[in-house]
Amino acid sequence: MGRERLTEPFRILLGNRSLTWLLAAFAALTIAEWGYVTALAVDAFRQDGALVVGLVGFRLFFAALSSIFSVSYTERRAGGAVLTIVAGLRATIVATSSVLAAAHAPLASLLGLVAIDGIVSAPYRPAQSAMLPVLARSPRELAASAAAISTVKTLSQAIGAMGGASLLVVTTPLVAFAVSAGLFLAASLIAVRFSRMPIALDSSVSPERIGERIRGMLEMVREPHVGGLLVASGLRTFVRGMWLALAVIAALRLLHGGSAAVGLLMLAAGIGSLAAVPLSAMLIGRARLGTPTAIALIACGIPFAFVAGVPVLDIALAFIVAWGIGMAVADVATSSLLYRLIDIPLVPRATALIESAKLGLEGLGALLAPVLASILGIRWALIVAAFPLPVVVIAGWKMLHRLDAMAGERAQTLALLHAVPCLQTLDLVALESLAGGVTQVHAVKGDEIVRQGDQGDRLFVVKAGAADILVDGYYVGSVGAGGSFGERALLRNTPRTATVRACEPMELLALSREDFLTALSGHAEHHTVIRERPVEPATEWTSRERARLLARLSLFSHLDTASIRKLGETSRIDHWPEGARIVRQGDEGDRFFVVLDGRAQVAVDHHRVGELHQGDQFGEIALLHGVPRTADVTAATPVMTLSLDRDDFATAVRSRVILG
Repeated sequence: MGRERLTEPFRILLGNRSLTWLLAAFAALTIAEWGYVTALAVDAFRQDGALVVGLVGFRLFFAALSSIFSVSYTERRAGGAVLTIVAGLRATIVATSSVLAAAHAPLASLLGLVAIDGIVSAPYRPAQSAMLPVLARSPRELAASAAAISTVKTLSQAIGAMGGASLLVVTTPLVAFAVSAGLFLAASLIAVRFSRMPIALDSSVSPERIGERIRGMLEMVREPHVGGLLVASGLRTFVRGMWLALAVIAALRLLHGGSAAVGLLMLAAGIGSLAAVPLSAMLIGRARLGTPTAIALIACGIPFAFVAGVPVLDIALAFIVAWGIGMAVADVATSSLLYRLIDIPLVPRATALIESAKLGLEGLGALLAPVLASILGIRWALIVAAFPLPVVVIAGWKMLHRLDAMAGERAQTLALLHAVPCLQTLDLVALESLAGGVTQVHAVKGDEIVRQGDQGDRLFVVKAGAADILVDGYYVGSVGAGGSFGERALLRNTPRTATVRACEPMELLALSREDFLTALSGHAEHHTVIRERPVEPATEWTSRERARLLARLSLFSHLDTASIRKLGETSRIDHWPEGARIVRQGDEGDRFFVVLDGRAQVAVDHHRVGELHQGDQFGEIALLHGVPRTADVTAATPVMTLSLDRDDFATAVRSRVILG
């Protein structure tokens, strides 16, 4: 299960080269960052001892301050341009560090540059988040990209730290910094392909809005139970910041493993984070999170005490893997509890501030740890880092479980959301944020939940009941309990392509586009305004990929695996140039189509009535009901379609009961 959750997002994204390149740029940037700061921290320790290691980690504090004010800069430029500029500036900063290292410049100059690097880095993640809805061709790809970014971040941090520390074993800081500068440059060059991406962010970060966020945060802290959970969550982040410095000092002074041991400890923490994925997935649908949260928070500290007591590298690595697991699960569990407790209107105002506070606390933890190591020694510094969280958790055990009970019953809603195909790759935190934003909708028999041609902005999940799906008044399918519809509106605010009419009383969950994008990006202040982007040439789909796509369509949901596989093998891929007429109104229907890439216009009697995007289907009415084509479909951009001929389509749907 854990392996599938790690790899499924990447399998989904392989068909979208734009998202693949975006992930590649992020991986190069993250490896470069962690290679740079790890090499600098090790070199700083060698030159001037433990105290300066904390100054390297303190860069996160500057990044936190910068992140609060950087959104206005991000708004004024297309997202891709921000990625290129930020990565390019960081390449310049690190290359300068390499030159200074070669010239044996004072360490203070290198520390000044790493602080500037922290400030410059802030706009990258918001800009990247804003680009995801534009590059993704379906909600499923959008959700997969968010999951993949999280995995890439964890892996790249471990690889970067390992690489930076290992380079110092065989070479000099000059080379280590130069390699990182090269990776930053590679990230910048990769992002050039997105530099003219037409993205706008509909927001502003005025002093009034910053003050509004702070007031929202203070409102949460004044709630006694929420405030206690925020303290525990903040302390977890503070301990993580301490680790960034303690890992360097412990590897060199306590474990006597040299520079390579620093990388091994960082790698062990990364392995723990990845191992936590299946554990975190097990929390989805769980009504109570108090006990897992408490256990994970205790695991965020205790392993340090064992490292101090048994200073053997191989044993220490095992304890740090356990620490990485505890850190990752605690992050998911505490964030999920917060989403269950915070009033929904406060979430957008507080999310960005909480993330900035995490960065700031990490920076402060990194600054304090070497001070403790210098005063008390590295063993006692590890012990000091080990026990605050367990003590706080044990003291607040009853409060934590009362808080858990206050959070209410959310398991059913989480399970319903997790069953939606385009949401299956989301983690618990993202699902919790979505669950907090859903609204209940009740419908009686005959109600039209969505109407063809209306503007769409919500996704619906069926909690109970059933509905018919109609296109131009013709029945084309149905949706029942556990099903969903309207997901196209989450990416692009386009007219509905079908009417969904209740055939019995229904209970539904409604999810807004804004809540969906916020849950994925983590940046509530960013509402991406999506403009037209050029269609890139797409690779041919394999028969397995075609079958997987067809299996997700409601028309074929009743088919077994063998039938779907055969359908994928007999399907056809067609490329249509801009302006080509794919189907003509009044003609006899002979094929069923699914749009794989591009955009097509739908017109009835020469009047435009809608658009079709990636994943939309058309042509089924003429085949199901034996009537002429009801509309023209014309390629507005180069379009790629998957199609089935009449006989294959009829055989596939023959077992369905066609109503109306």
